[in-house]
Amino acid sequence: MALEFESTDWLEHEEKQKEKIIEDIARELAQKHPDFLSSTGIFADKKYLEAVIRKAVLARTDLTPEEKEEAVTVIMGQATGYGVLQDFFGPRASEITEIFINPTKDGPRVFYSMRGKTYAAAKQYFKNNEEVLRYCQKICDDVGRPFTEDASIVDAWLKDGSRIAVIGFKTSPLGVAATIRKSPLTRPPMPLEKLVENQMLPQFVADMLVNLLVHGHANLGIFGRTDSGKTTFLRALGLHIDPQERTFIAETSFEMFMPHLENCINLVEVSYGDRTIVDMAQLCRTMNRNNPDRAIVGEIRSKEIIAASQIASSTSGGFWTTGHAGDINSLRTRLWGMFMDGNVHLPKEFLDEVIASMFHFVIFVDKETITEERKRTFMELVEVIPGEGYRTIIKFDAHAFAESRGRERRWIYTNPITEERLSMLAFRGAKLIPEYEKVHEKYLQ
Repeated sequence: MALEFESTDWLEHEEKQKEKIIEDIARELAQKHPDFLSSTGIFADKKYLEAVIRKAVLARTDLTPEEKEEAVTVIMGQATGYGVLQDFFGPRASEITEIFINPTKDGPRVFYSMRGKTYAAAKQYFKNNEEVLRYCQKICDDVGRPFTEDASIVDAWLKDGSRIAVIGFKTSPLGVAATIRKSPLTRPPMPLEKLVENQMLPQFVADMLVNLLVHGHANLGIFGRTDSGKTTFLRALGLHIDPQERTFIAETSFEMFMPHLENCINLVEVSYGDRTIVDMAQLCRTMNRNNPDRAIVGEIRSKEIIAASQIASSTSGGFWTTGHAGDINSLRTRLWGMFMDGNVHLPKEFLDEVIASMFHFVIFVDKETITEERKRTFMELVEVIPGEGYRTIIKFDAHAFAESRGRERRWIYTNPITEERLSMLAFRGAKLIPEYEKVHEKYLQ
């Protein structure tokens, strides 16, 4: 009787053969180039790395053209630490900010976020939950954060500084879930001009923020809900900081790298396992001792508000931060709670004085959900006036937007910045023009 094979046996055999060939190529490259798998030295240049891999793969005659492309992707993933998700980290994916792995009853699905909108990936990157588990466990193990049943929620980092938040085992019954927020090293700051083009804010407001708040070294807070564009907006403004200024940036995860700042120090929290070795409060105190020209604190969430407030009140060059709040009232509530987290029982009647000592201006951003584009939107610029309260300078006309079902996007120039504050900003380097001293046009587009 002739030997019989199921078609699936042949497919499995061919798949194993292909995997073996890819492993052989990767091993030969690693032997020839010791720095290959560490992505250091000349191999830190991703274009050069891909060129070396592609040359080795194309030399093989035992792979089809389609298999050769797959081999390049797989080996690139091994070398960079991106694994099967390499597609989301290449030069053509620079606008992608986050990648999501979602478990479903039909298997893992991958989504990605770009320009503030989420898309489903057309390709199947993981065949089953076991592949997702192995992928996430390798990343976590590499940075000393084991992902196990006893540690079912873990934050870890890829080689390039991208942050991955993993949830699995009994905590996520359908399978492993993960969110990767790409490192700022792989996604340069988006220019303000691009935000204007995307209708996040009008050109007049962009110019005003740069001429007055950035050049005038104002203390600034940018607030909004998750995925409203806080970090994107801050980094866009950061492109207009003088590269020679001594700048310190402290954050919980590496998100605010600004490549044009030559005299900049980036500080990030350090954790091992469930233990935080260096926290935001310590980073803020370190920044304060170094007397920076600019002090930027990534998203304030809790007790680090105490150290951040000390930086804000003592730095002479401008304090910037971000946080979760949709308007002045929610900001006041959030900040009061943060001080409580730090065991500082701040009398509510003193809260506005503390906010005035921290910020000259606060900006609120949000993401609309009426239109399909779901555009991130500059909502309001508010001047904080010591002893008086809060003065709206410019705000988004939400009423006109809602009435027109998203067709009308305009901003209302409500009040000019106070004369006293304009004088202070000018003293610190702001560029003044008549349009900043008096409202000439009520509606901005």
